[in-house]
Amino acid sequence: MQQFNFGAFFRSIFANPFRRTTSSGLELSSSDLGSSPDSSINPSSTSQNGLRVIRHYEGCSLKAYQDIVGVWTIGYGDTENVNPGMVITQQEAEERLTRRLRREFEPGVRAVVNEPIQQGQFDAMVSLAYNIGVSAFANSTLVKLFNAGDVQLAADQFPRWDKAGGKSVKGLRRRRAAERALFLGANAAYAIAAGDKTP
Repeated sequence: MQQFNFGAFFRSIFANPFRRTTSSGLELSSSDLGSSPDSSINPSSTSQNGLRVIRHYEGCSLKAYQDIVGVWTIGYGDTENVNPGMVITQQEAEERLTRRLRREFEPGVRAVVNEPIQQGQFDAMVSLAYNIGVSAFANSTLVKLFNAGDVQLAADQFPRWDKAGGKSVKGLRRRRAAERALFLGANAAYAIAAGDKTP
């Protein structure tokens, strides 16, 4: 399957904001791109768009399970204080996600980004950091490129984080494509649709 060229696609959208059908069969209009209230600069928290992408790709399990590399996990991919046999409620899953983002991942992204950042970029970075860890995110080439002012090259780093246990994983390829789309200005619905079409 041919890889979707997001760069060319977004250039064409910004040149012509009217609704069109993309080569992947998705329709996108100016309303599919990040806009108020998610267009703020230097946000301090993840928007509903970002949360929707995180929830979609993490999935939610109310019973503890071992992830692809054997780490005990519960709720929306939470690995903190999880024990075998543990069961939580949906509300507890939501609270765990919000608490971890606010305490660890949103501050972690803000601490290492020193260029003005838009909401969609922040959301995508928080989603990536939540998946790979704050330390790996902080030391990534993606952050270095973004801080150097090269947004496009930074966006192109998302697909590089597609491995678990040294192997490329389809679920991670799809998540990275969705995060990249979010980073480049798409809303959650389009980002998820684009991610889910990634082979």
